Amino acid sequence: MKQQQSLARATAAGFSLLELMIVVVLVLIVTGAVFNVINLSTARSATEQTKLDMFQEAREFMDQMSRDLRQAGYPNPRNVDQTVLTQDPIKNDSHAAVGLVKIDDGDLWFEGDVDGSGTISVVKYHLDNTGNNCPCLKRSQLPKIDGDPLAGQTTPTYQIEVQGVLNTNIFQAYNSAASVSLPVDITTNDITMASIDTVQATLTLHAANIDPQTHLKPVTTLVTIVRMNNCSQAAIGFQTSCQ
Repeated sequence: MKQQQSLARATAAGFSLLELMIVVVLVLIVTGAVFNVINLSTARSATEQTKLDMFQEAREFMDQMSRDLRQAGYPNPRNVDQTVLTQDPIKNDSHAAVGLVKIDDGDLWFEGDVDGSGTISVVKYHLDNTGNNCPCLKRSQLPKIDGDPLAGQTTPTYQIEVQGVLNTNIFQAYNSAASVSLPVDITTNDITMASIDTVQATLTLHAANIDPQTHLKPVTTLVTIVRMNNCSQAAIGFQTSCQ
Protein backbone atom coordinates (compact mmCIF):
# COMPACT_ATOMS: atom_id res chain seq x y z
CA MET A 1 0.00 0.00 0.00
CA LYS A 2 2.80 2.40 0.96
CA GLN A 3 4.64 1.59 -2.28
CA GLN A 4 1.54 2.42 -4.32
CA GLN A 5 1.17 5.77 -2.51
CA SER A 6 4.86 6.62 -3.15
CA LEU A 7 4.47 5.80 -6.85
CA ALA A 8 1.36 7.93 -7.08
CA ARG A 9 3.17 10.89 -5.44
CA ALA A 10 6.13 10.50 -7.87
CA THR A 11 3.80 10.43 -10.85
CA ALA A 12 1.95 13.49 -9.65
CA ALA A 13 5.19 15.39 -9.23
CA GLY A 14 5.71 15.35 -13.10
CA PHE A 15 8.94 16.20 -14.95
CA SER A 16 11.81 18.03 -13.37
CA LEU A 17 13.01 21.42 -14.71
CA LEU A 18 16.09 19.81 -16.23
CA GLU A 19 13.98 17.28 -18.09
CA LEU A 20 11.74 20.04 -19.48
CA MET A 21 14.76 22.02 -20.64
CA ILE A 22 16.18 18.98 -22.43
CA VAL A 23 12.84 18.39 -24.17
CA VAL A 24 12.62 22.05 -25.24
CA VAL A 25 16.16 21.98 -26.64
CA LEU A 26 15.43 18.79 -28.58
CA VAL A 27 12.22 20.28 -29.98
CA LEU A 28 14.07 23.43 -31.05
CA ILE A 29 16.79 21.40 -32.76
CA VAL A 30 14.27 19.27 -34.67
CA THR A 31 12.18 22.33 -35.59
CA GLY A 32 15.27 24.20 -36.81
CA ALA A 33 16.32 21.26 -38.96
CA VAL A 34 12.84 21.02 -40.46
CA PHE A 35 12.72 24.74 -41.28
CA ASN A 36 16.22 24.58 -42.74
CA VAL A 37 15.15 21.80 -45.10
CA ILE A 38 12.03 23.76 -46.04
CA ASN A 39 14.05 26.92 -46.75
CA LEU A 40 16.57 24.98 -48.82
CA SER A 41 13.80 23.28 -50.79
CA THR A 42 12.08 26.63 -51.42
CA ALA A 43 15.32 28.25 -52.59
CA ARG A 44 16.12 25.24 -54.78
CA SER A 45 12.66 25.33 -56.31
CA ALA A 46 13.02 29.05 -57.07
CA THR A 47 16.41 28.44 -58.69
CA GLU A 48 15.09 25.62 -60.84
CA GLN A 49 12.15 27.77 -61.93
CA THR A 50 14.54 30.59 -62.81
CA LYS A 51 16.69 28.20 -64.84
CA LEU A 52 13.61 26.91 -66.64
CA ASP A 53 12.41 30.45 -67.40
CA MET A 54 15.89 31.41 -68.62
CA PHE A 55 16.11 28.39 -70.92
CA GLN A 56 12.58 28.93 -72.24
CA GLU A 57 13.30 32.61 -72.94
CA ALA A 58 16.49 31.72 -74.81
CA ARG A 59 14.77 28.93 -76.74
CA GLU A 60 11.97 31.24 -77.86
CA PHE A 61 14.54 33.80 -78.97
CA MET A 62 16.42 31.18 -81.01
CA ASP A 63 13.19 30.00 -82.63
CA GLN A 64 12.22 33.58 -83.49
CA MET A 65 15.61 34.30 -85.03
CA SER A 66 15.52 31.06 -87.04
CA ARG A 67 12.09 31.86 -88.46
CA ASP A 68 13.21 35.39 -89.34
CA LEU A 69 16.39 34.22 -91.06
CA ARG A 70 14.60 31.68 -93.23
CA GLN A 71 12.63 34.57 -94.75
CA ALA A 72 15.71 36.73 -95.35
CA GLY A 73 15.93 37.80 -98.97
CA TYR A 74 12.29 37.09 -99.79
CA PRO A 75 10.75 38.46 -101.90
CA ASN A 76 13.75 39.21 -104.11
CA PRO A 77 13.45 41.28 -107.32
CA ARG A 78 12.50 38.24 -109.40
CA ASN A 79 9.41 37.71 -107.21
CA VAL A 80 8.19 41.29 -107.65
CA ASP A 81 6.27 43.02 -110.44
CA GLN A 82 9.04 44.84 -112.29
CA THR A 83 6.90 47.94 -112.78
CA VAL A 84 6.97 48.71 -109.05
CA LEU A 85 10.77 48.64 -108.80
CA THR A 86 11.70 52.30 -109.19
CA GLN A 87 14.97 52.63 -107.29
CA ASP A 88 18.45 52.46 -108.77
CA PRO A 89 20.20 50.41 -107.55
CA ILE A 90 17.38 47.95 -106.96
CA LYS A 91 18.74 47.02 -103.52
CA ASN A 92 17.45 50.44 -102.36
CA ASP A 93 13.87 49.62 -103.38
CA SER A 94 11.43 48.96 -100.53
CA HIS A 95 9.54 46.36 -102.60
CA ALA A 96 12.40 43.85 -102.69
CA ALA A 97 14.51 42.36 -99.92
CA VAL A 98 18.30 42.25 -100.15
CA GLY A 99 18.75 39.39 -97.67
CA LEU A 100 21.69 39.72 -95.30
CA VAL A 101 22.82 43.29 -94.68
CA LYS A 102 25.37 43.08 -91.86
CA ILE A 103 26.87 40.44 -89.59
CA ASP A 104 29.15 41.09 -86.64
CA ASP A 105 29.86 39.31 -83.37
CA GLY A 106 26.93 41.06 -81.71
CA ASP A 107 24.88 42.27 -84.69
CA LEU A 108 22.75 40.57 -87.32
CA TRP A 109 20.86 42.68 -89.88
CA PHE A 110 18.77 41.42 -92.77
CA GLU A 111 15.68 42.16 -94.86
CA GLY A 112 12.72 39.94 -95.66
CA ASP A 113 8.97 39.46 -95.37
CA VAL A 114 9.33 37.78 -91.98
CA ASP A 115 5.65 37.88 -90.96
CA GLY A 116 3.95 37.02 -94.26
CA SER A 117 2.31 40.44 -94.48
CA GLY A 118 3.68 41.27 -97.91
CA THR A 119 5.76 44.10 -96.44
CA ILE A 120 9.55 43.94 -96.42
CA SER A 121 10.89 44.29 -92.89
CA VAL A 122 14.32 45.41 -91.75
CA VAL A 123 15.18 43.08 -88.88
CA LYS A 124 18.11 43.84 -86.59
CA TYR A 125 19.46 41.84 -83.66
CA HIS A 126 21.88 43.70 -81.41
CA LEU A 127 23.90 42.82 -78.30
CA ASP A 128 23.65 45.73 -75.86
CA ASN A 129 26.26 45.80 -73.09
CA THR A 130 25.31 49.15 -71.59
CA GLY A 131 21.53 49.45 -71.30
CA ASN A 132 19.26 48.71 -68.34
CA ASN A 133 19.00 44.99 -67.46
CA CYS A 134 21.90 44.27 -69.80
CA PRO A 135 24.06 42.69 -71.26
CA CYS A 136 21.07 41.66 -73.33
CA LEU A 137 20.06 40.82 -76.87
CA LYS A 138 17.60 43.18 -78.51
CA ARG A 139 15.49 42.95 -81.66
CA SER A 140 14.08 45.60 -83.99
CA GLN A 141 11.63 45.09 -86.85
CA LEU A 142 10.59 48.05 -89.00
CA PRO A 143 9.23 48.38 -92.55
CA LYS A 144 11.86 48.89 -95.24
CA ILE A 145 11.92 52.31 -96.86
CA ASP A 146 13.48 53.35 -100.16
CA GLY A 147 17.14 53.85 -99.34
CA ASP A 148 20.47 52.18 -98.80
CA PRO A 149 20.01 48.94 -96.79
CA LEU A 150 23.02 49.62 -94.57
CA ALA A 151 22.89 53.36 -93.95
CA GLY A 152 19.60 54.66 -95.32
CA GLN A 153 16.95 52.91 -93.22
CA THR A 154 14.85 54.09 -90.28
CA THR A 155 16.63 54.21 -86.91
CA PRO A 156 15.93 50.86 -85.23
CA THR A 157 13.55 50.58 -82.29
CA TYR A 158 14.89 47.81 -80.10
CA GLN A 159 13.03 45.58 -77.66
CA ILE A 160 14.83 43.36 -75.14
CA GLU A 161 14.56 39.67 -76.07
CA VAL A 162 17.08 37.93 -73.78
CA GLN A 163 18.82 39.13 -70.60
CA GLY A 164 21.86 37.86 -68.72
CA VAL A 165 24.02 37.30 -71.82
CA LEU A 166 27.60 36.35 -70.94
CA ASN A 167 29.26 35.86 -74.33
CA THR A 168 30.01 38.62 -76.83
CA ASN A 169 30.57 36.51 -79.96
CA ILE A 170 26.93 35.68 -80.59
CA PHE A 171 26.85 35.33 -84.37
CA GLN A 172 29.01 33.41 -86.84
CA ALA A 173 28.62 33.12 -90.61
CA TYR A 174 29.68 30.42 -93.06
CA ASN A 175 29.75 29.82 -96.78
CA SER A 176 30.43 26.62 -98.70
CA ALA A 177 34.18 27.03 -98.23
CA ALA A 178 34.66 27.95 -94.58
CA SER A 179 33.73 30.32 -91.79
CA VAL A 180 33.55 34.01 -92.67
CA SER A 181 35.63 36.61 -90.85
CA LEU A 182 33.45 39.23 -89.21
CA PRO A 183 32.35 41.96 -89.51
CA VAL A 184 30.93 41.90 -93.04
CA ASP A 185 28.28 44.09 -94.63
CA ILE A 186 26.50 44.51 -97.94
CA THR A 187 28.50 47.60 -98.92
CA THR A 188 32.12 46.79 -98.13
CA ASN A 189 32.02 42.97 -98.43
CA ASP A 190 29.47 42.47 -101.18
CA ILE A 191 30.84 39.25 -102.73
CA THR A 192 31.40 37.65 -99.33
CA MET A 193 27.90 38.59 -98.18
CA ALA A 194 26.39 37.04 -101.29
CA SER A 195 28.19 33.75 -100.58
CA ILE A 196 26.96 33.25 -96.99
CA ASP A 197 24.54 30.35 -96.69
CA THR A 198 24.66 29.51 -92.96
CA VAL A 199 24.33 31.62 -89.84
CA GLN A 200 25.01 30.30 -86.35
CA ALA A 201 23.97 31.90 -83.07
CA THR A 202 25.45 30.93 -79.70
CA LEU A 203 24.00 32.17 -76.41
CA THR A 204 25.54 31.70 -72.98
CA LEU A 205 23.24 32.98 -70.25
CA HIS A 206 23.27 33.15 -66.48
CA ALA A 207 20.20 33.08 -64.27
CA ALA A 208 19.12 35.93 -62.02
CA ASN A 209 19.19 33.85 -58.80
CA ILE A 210 22.10 32.10 -57.07
CA ASP A 211 21.96 28.33 -56.70
CA PRO A 212 21.78 27.58 -52.94
CA GLN A 213 24.03 24.53 -53.33
CA THR A 214 26.77 25.90 -55.57
CA HIS A 215 26.37 29.55 -54.49
CA LEU A 216 26.75 30.48 -58.17
CA LYS A 217 24.33 31.71 -60.79
CA PRO A 218 23.33 28.80 -63.07
CA VAL A 219 24.68 29.08 -66.61
CA THR A 220 23.32 27.54 -69.81
CA THR A 221 24.43 27.63 -73.45
CA LEU A 222 22.24 27.25 -76.53
CA VAL A 223 23.34 26.98 -80.15
CA THR A 224 21.21 27.23 -83.27
CA ILE A 225 22.32 26.89 -86.90
CA VAL A 226 20.20 28.18 -89.77
CA ARG A 227 20.83 27.04 -93.31
CA MET A 228 19.32 29.69 -95.57
CA ASN A 229 18.73 30.73 -99.14
CA ASN A 230 20.66 33.98 -99.03
CA CYS A 231 19.10 35.70 -102.04
CA SER A 232 21.52 38.58 -101.59
CA GLN A 233 21.65 41.43 -104.06
CA ALA A 234 25.00 42.42 -102.57
CA ALA A 235 27.39 41.36 -105.31
CA ILE A 236 25.31 41.11 -108.45
CA GLY A 237 22.53 43.64 -108.22
CA PHE A 238 19.32 42.52 -109.90
CA GLN A 239 20.31 38.88 -110.24
CA THR A 240 20.41 37.03 -106.93
CA SER A 241 22.86 34.57 -105.46
CA CYS A 242 20.28 31.81 -105.02
CA GLN A 243 19.35 31.62 -108.71
